[in-house]
Amino acid sequence: MNTRTCVLFSTLSAVLVLSVAPGALAQTKTKNGNDFPELITLTPVETREFVTASRPDIVGFVSTTIDGHPAMQAAQAAVEAEKARARGKGRKLYNPNLEVDLETGEVETATIGLSQTIDRHGKRQVLQDAGRDNVFAAQAALELVEKTLQAELLQALSEYQINTDMVAMAGRKVTFSRDFLKLAERRKAAGDLSSSEVLTAQLSLAGSLADLARAKSEKSRAVQALTTLSGAILTDWPLLEGTPNGSRAVGRQTNPQDLPEVRLASARSRAFRSRIAVAKKMRKTDPTVGGRLGVEGSSVLFGVTLAIPLQINNKYYDSIDVAKAESLEAEAGLARIRRQTIARLRGTERRFEATEQAWSDWQKSGALQLDTQRSLLKRLWEAGELNAVNYLIQFDQTFDAESASAELKAALWRSWFERLDASNSIPQWLETIK
Repeated sequence: MNTRTCVLFSTLSAVLVLSVAPGALAQTKTKNGNDFPELITLTPVETREFVTASRPDIVGFVSTTIDGHPAMQAAQAAVEAEKARARGKGRKLYNPNLEVDLETGEVETATIGLSQTIDRHGKRQVLQDAGRDNVFAAQAALELVEKTLQAELLQALSEYQINTDMVAMAGRKVTFSRDFLKLAERRKAAGDLSSSEVLTAQLSLAGSLADLARAKSEKSRAVQALTTLSGAILTDWPLLEGTPNGSRAVGRQTNPQDLPEVRLASARSRAFRSRIAVAKKMRKTDPTVGGRLGVEGSSVLFGVTLAIPLQINNKYYDSIDVAKAESLEAEAGLARIRRQTIARLRGTERRFEATEQAWSDWQKSGALQLDTQRSLLKRLWEAGELNAVNYLIQFDQTFDAESASAELKAALWRSWFERLDASNSIPQWLETIK
């Protein structure tokens, strides 16, 4: 599978860190880069389980898995949390203060006052803008979670498919080895074969059984990976039929700016830029004005107060420097991810084209020769022109070629899914195979 499985909770943490401080940015059945530390891990902590005995189609399987996946639920919750924070940042910054004073002595004095701090510098607006940018970042993270999960599911299915094919091929090889051993023993009894040739047939069967055991073990690992990702316990997992049709993507140009990785990095950069405006506004002092009304004996009292904090000991310029440095860091991160994304997009296109060409060449030449070679070997052995050892060696070579063909087919599917993931085209592809 693609090594890019370090994705969900680190992304959500990166988005949530934008709003920590007040005033801061807070297939199955079908019909026909690299690493980003900011992204997300898609292994669910707690998996839901559903059991089915029927083989689901790829579209339904991917849709069902994504809808109930803990990674999606966590990302959606993060979006709702940022929306709530944004609503809070958009409310008035200061509440009024009510003051009551009562003094008893020779003359009783009672006063009541009301004071209000005034947002004279527009802090509420910059906080509201910062909250909105945090929401955009959380929404971009949600899109990236969905995209990454789709890619990992499809890659896991391609691993399951190749291992299913390898188990089937190993089973055929075991069947051939057993049949050959039985025939060799009969021919030995008739005096047509030596004991060494029968021993070679026995060793061939032992090797075939070992290959089958290894194939089943690898298939079990593929099932485990699918179960971990989907939380499902299926009797039959979706299968990838045929090979991908690369012509569907020919001529489709992908704008790197539209990719979720770049949109997330861009949203984070924008959010950090808004922290600069917040820091500049928050360092400025707001005046507090108030009025008092009361009585002292038989006299009526009235007073007005004005309080202005004096920034003498600390002018709070450091918070602006911090915001500027963090914004520069985010800008550099955006440039890095944009560069990685473009390189990955071009690289996956080249790899798919090369793999597709190799598969086409194999289909035109090598694939057609396997059955012919096996039939020819069988005739030569039956005619006595090949001894058992040479027959088994050359027959094993046909299975090696078939195994290489299965590996090439798997590589074609992997490169196809990598290309779809790099270009953010998985949703369109799923629509075409419904």
